[in-house]
Amino acid sequence: MSEWSGYTGTILEIDLTSRKTFSIKENKEDLRQFLGGFGMNCKLFADRFVPKVDPLSPENFVIIGTGPLVGTITPGASRTVVISKFPATGAIANSCGSMSFGFQMKQAGYDHVIIHGRAEKPSYLLIIDDAVEIRDASKIWGKDIVNSTNFLKKKHGSSGVISIGQAGENLVKGALTLIDNTSTLGRGGLGAILGSKNVKAIVVKGKRGIDIAHPTVFNELYEKFMERVRNYPQRESWLSLGMLRSLPIGMLLSLKGQKTKVKQVSERTYLKKIKARRIACPSCPMADKDILLIKEGEFQGLINYTSSVINPFLMFTLEGLKSHDEAIKAFDLINRYGLDSLTITALLEFLTQMQEKGILTEDITGIKFSTDYKSLERLIKMIAFRKGFGNILAEGWEGLAELNEKIREEMLVIKGLDVVFEPRLLRLGTMEFEQVVNPKGAHIASGGSPTYVGAASSIDKFETHFHRMGIPNDAIKRIFNPPKKDLLIDIGRLTRYSEDWYALLTSLGLCARAQMNRFYNFRLIREIYNSVTGFNLSEDEFRRTAERSWNLLKILNMKEGFSRKNDKFPSNWFKPLRYGKLTLEIKDFTGETRITEELAIELLDNYYDERGWDKENGLPTTSKLKQLNLERYLT
Repeated sequence: MSEWSGYTGTILEIDLTSRKTFSIKENKEDLRQFLGGFGMNCKLFADRFVPKVDPLSPENFVIIGTGPLVGTITPGASRTVVISKFPATGAIANSCGSMSFGFQMKQAGYDHVIIHGRAEKPSYLLIIDDAVEIRDASKIWGKDIVNSTNFLKKKHGSSGVISIGQAGENLVKGALTLIDNTSTLGRGGLGAILGSKNVKAIVVKGKRGIDIAHPTVFNELYEKFMERVRNYPQRESWLSLGMLRSLPIGMLLSLKGQKTKVKQVSERTYLKKIKARRIACPSCPMADKDILLIKEGEFQGLINYTSSVINPFLMFTLEGLKSHDEAIKAFDLINRYGLDSLTITALLEFLTQMQEKGILTEDITGIKFSTDYKSLERLIKMIAFRKGFGNILAEGWEGLAELNEKIREEMLVIKGLDVVFEPRLLRLGTMEFEQVVNPKGAHIASGGSPTYVGAASSIDKFETHFHRMGIPNDAIKRIFNPPKKDLLIDIGRLTRYSEDWYALLTSLGLCARAQMNRFYNFRLIREIYNSVTGFNLSEDEFRRTAERSWNLLKILNMKEGFSRKNDKFPSNWFKPLRYGKLTLEIKDFTGETRITEELAIELLDNYYDERGWDKENGLPTTSKLKQLNLERYLT
């Protein structure tokens, strides 16, 4: 067994201002405490953290990490995790993406890359094994993400590339990045942070390989795992349809009164008219990413890379869009500029509604908004290039809210980000609840739990699923003892363990999507981790790493001024929602019990209680931090 198994043992630090790079040796005890990826990102950031720094200043850190299973053949181990202070929210948070960057970073010999300072001129970072360069990016500055990434891959060969678009260059606060033109990374403004540092892209490649501590044990676990995958009855369906198999876009369109569109998002339409082929991250046996091709019409020949066809299909819910081709074209434009399709969709709907209500007038905006393709295209360009009213919108929801108080009241945002999971439509499960308590605010990532829409039919399987997530028996009893008798479970208490499960997967570098997540369980990922690293963590030690990471992340945000006052349920959630011809109320995930503001607050109390935090301020107690060996971070 080599000195470092699973890990490279090395952190790369890049000071853009001085143009100096440093290699730092990792501490094995830190890795036992935080695992890697998500957890070590929190540790490394906390060690360097200065409160109240401007997210777009040279002093803000960007830390890119990946887990000990990435770079091995562990199925679905490809996650890249980035922590920073995000400009759209002011919060410190981790964002995740996939594709080849994490794999290439490990092969180059690094578990984490720390970036700070500001380059004197537009640059890109080139990391090839021990060779680290800050290179001139003048040829790609001003170009979109796809053109920039293609240029860099052609120049440097097979590699992992994180790139920003024009939105990042123009410091649009919600700008994100793409990995390999496909996987989004950094909702909340990573693109703007890199833009503020004059970093157009990060290119990494390597050929070193990763040692495994106990290869015989690992191979046995791997073969058993792959046998389950190969024998999974739904595998061919997943391979054929990807995420389209799990999210009924047609149902959403029907509920919204757009039944004429349903055929355009059907499985048949996807397979016959849109799908070019599926692509996979390194080591993934499920190939859940999409290459889309518009085969006819005005946008014929357009090729779009995406983590799922679901992304443009969700944009198709905009009433004014007439065809899926328009949705794909708009989505492609959003990706190229480095914007967030979820935010752009929500923003256009909101702006249109505000003008119809007379709250936002054409005198203020300079244009008339509607939800058709031309308006969508115009909005995208206005924001990406900060043109006219787009300069206000580029400041995020907070910039728009400053126009008048009525606009702020009408917004559906959590901590500066538009709501992704609407509980009046999807009901209140852990994904919807976690938007409120997560430091980042509303976001798409989730560790999963059995509280998805339609899960009421599988209540008898809940306890089995809880054990799969590694929830202790005493906690399961508390989860099955909700504050109201007609609730089946306590969503607040369960959310704590959904977060911990997500933290474990992300710290290891494992995919959290349903296609892969379904094959993993707490026992198995611990066994794989121990076989790869040789650390031999017990169940309690392994479980504690996730809890430690979440508590440290909470401390960082506490120092930024975040507390229970920021963990707010949007008041609009407790009002009826008009969705097509339906009027919807917020209910628990079974659809049986209405969630009142009072009940929501009680569930929030229980979340804090389950974390061992102070219910009055929503922050970790000193005793909890001592228990986790984190009290030194309070000073």
